[in-house]
Amino acid sequence: MSVEVDENRVIEAILGGDVDAYSHFVRRYQRKVYGVALRLLRDSGEAECVAQEAFLKAYQALPGFRGGATFETWVTRIAVNACRDRLKRKRLVLYFHQTAPREDEDEGPRDLAISEDPTPDRLLLAREIRARVLAALAHLSPRQRTVFSLKHFEERSIPEIAEILGLDSGTVKSHLFRASQKLRRRLDDLRRTR
Repeated sequence: MSVEVDENRVIEAILGGDVDAYSHFVRRYQRKVYGVALRLLRDSGEAECVAQEAFLKAYQALPGFRGGATFETWVTRIAVNACRDRLKRKRLVLYFHQTAPREDEDEGPRDLAISEDPTPDRLLLAREIRARVLAALAHLSPRQRTVFSLKHFEERSIPEIAEILGLDSGTVKSHLFRASQKLRRRLDDLRRTR
């Protein structure tokens, strides 16, 4: 049974000199922040750097943290902005299909199977569908891909996404709608064969 921690009190403790209390945030959100960065950058080394950078920046800026957002939303926004900066600097093109998922990776579209022990045919079909979805995501604009990933892979709400990206909710909804329409068109043959 997990005990709910009042994160505002943790922040007060950190600001009061208990620097070890910051490990609460790292333990609790490191995997999520890394997952967001990995989906946006598609490079595990870069994603690790961004995650570390985001937590360091959050720690350094903690005295200015305003309680209007959760710490999780705030550190995720820092990470998304760091990803954007890296992508701009390196002029990278985001292709979600560039890296194969690791065995222990539980991020992104899942291989779906009906039973606990799927048949080899079902596993092959699930991998083919996953590859098609990832390839379709590569055709979205970086902003659409980010919004879509935060909504459907991170399960963030529209207001959270708006806060993370510094956009208004209407703009987030517009990007999400356009991304969904593009994906639907690209994957329409999958829907018709089911």
